[in-house]
Amino acid sequence: MRKNRVLYFLLFFASLIFVYFYGGKIPYTLFYLVILLPLVSLVYSIYVFFRFKFIEEIDKKFVTKGDIVNYSFSIHNEDILLYPYFNIAFFGDKTIFAKHFMPVSFSLIPKKDKKYSFTLECNYRGVYNVGIKYFEVEDLLGIFRLRYRAISPKVITVYPRIVELERFNIKTNFMSESHSILNQKFEDLTTISDIRNYTYGDSLKKIHWKLSGKLNKLMVKNFQSTSETTATIILDLKKNNYSYEENTIIEDRIIESALSVIYFCLRNWIHTKLLFFNESLVEIEGDNSKDFDEIYRILARISFNNSIDVKDILKIYLEGNIQQNNIFIFTCNLNYELYDHLFKFKLSGCEVTVIYTSPEDLTGVKDADVENILSFLPEIGIHVYKLNIHDDIKAVLER
Repeated sequence: MRKNRVLYFLLFFASLIFVYFYGGKIPYTLFYLVILLPLVSLVYSIYVFFRFKFIEEIDKKFVTKGDIVNYSFSIHNEDILLYPYFNIAFFGDKTIFAKHFMPVSFSLIPKKDKKYSFTLECNYRGVYNVGIKYFEVEDLLGIFRLRYRAISPKVITVYPRIVELERFNIKTNFMSESHSILNQKFEDLTTISDIRNYTYGDSLKKIHWKLSGKLNKLMVKNFQSTSETTATIILDLKKNNYSYEENTIIEDRIIESALSVIYFCLRNWIHTKLLFFNESLVEIEGDNSKDFDEIYRILARISFNNSIDVKDILKIYLEGNIQQNNIFIFTCNLNYELYDHLFKFKLSGCEVTVIYTSPEDLTGVKDADVENILSFLPEIGIHVYKLNIHDDIKAVLER
C-alpha cells in the first residue's frame, strides 16, 4: 500500500508540473483524472464494503481432547461488479491452529463466491479463539483500505482426557507409618452414614439393591469413613518463556496428570483440596465423584498466566498451620528454592509428592540442576514422578 501511495503522489506531482508548464486541454484533463481516480476508487470500495456478504460456521464448540472440529467460511459477490482485493486475518493465528489460519488475499469476480474449510485437530486442552478477525477491502488503486472487524471470535473449548488410575500411592493414616493405599476405599462397611443417588464411578458393591428396586432407580450406600485421609493438589500456573506451542503441550500434560490424581482421590472418597493462584489464592474442595465435574470444567479452561512461583504458594500454605496430609505438587519448574520449601513440608509431617512435567523433549535442553533435584528429593523422603511429554500418564503414575 505504501508503494502505491508513493506512486500515486509521484503521478499527481507529475501531472501538476505538466499543467503548470504546458497548460491546455490534455494536461488539464490528465490532471483532473489523476485527482478523480482515487475518489472514484474510494467510493467503489465503500460500495463493496457494504455489499459483500460472508458466512462463518463451526460444527462444535465443546470437544474432548483428540476430537476434530470443522470450521468454514465463505464470502459472496452477488453483484455484476468485480470485488477487488480482499485481505482477511484470523483469530487463532498464534495458537496450535496457526498453520490453518494464515492471512489470505483474493478477489471475487461477479456472481461468484469463495469458500475455505479447515479441519482442526484438537490435540490439547484449552480455550481457543478461531475464525475471522477482520476483513480489509482494498480499493482499485491500492491506496485505501476499509476494515470490517468481526464482533467476536468463534470459541472452541477443548476438555482434557480423564485418565483413570487403577492405583496410586497415597498415604492414608498419619497416625501410623505402616498404612498406605494402592486402590481401596477407607470406610467402615458395617456402618451406613447415608443413602444417595447413583453417580458415575460408584462401585456396584455399594448399590442398595432393595431400595433401588422400590424406587426404580439406583441408590448407593455411603459408609462411615474410618480414615482422615486428605489430598492437597497444588497446581503451578506460572507462565513460562517457551513458545506458544511448547507451553500448550506442557500445560496440557500438567492439567491431565493433575485431573487423573483428583479423579482417583474423589472416586475413592478421599477429601481433596485443589490449590492454585489466579490473582489470589484459590482453594476448591471435594469429597466424592459428584464434586469432580466442577473441578473438571475449571481446569479445562484455566490459563497459565501467572508470574507467581509455586514456592510462594507453598510458603503461604505452610504459614497457615497446615495439618498433616498428602501434598501433591504439579509443576514444570524445579529449582533449589522450591526444594527447600518441599523439605519444610516434609519436616512438618506431610507426605509430599512431586509430579514433574519435563519440557526436555520439546526444548532439547537437559537441565543439570533439575536432574540433581530429582535425585535428591527421594533421599529426603519425597516421592517423585517425572513425566516426559511422550510418556503414558497412566503407566507413570501407577508405577
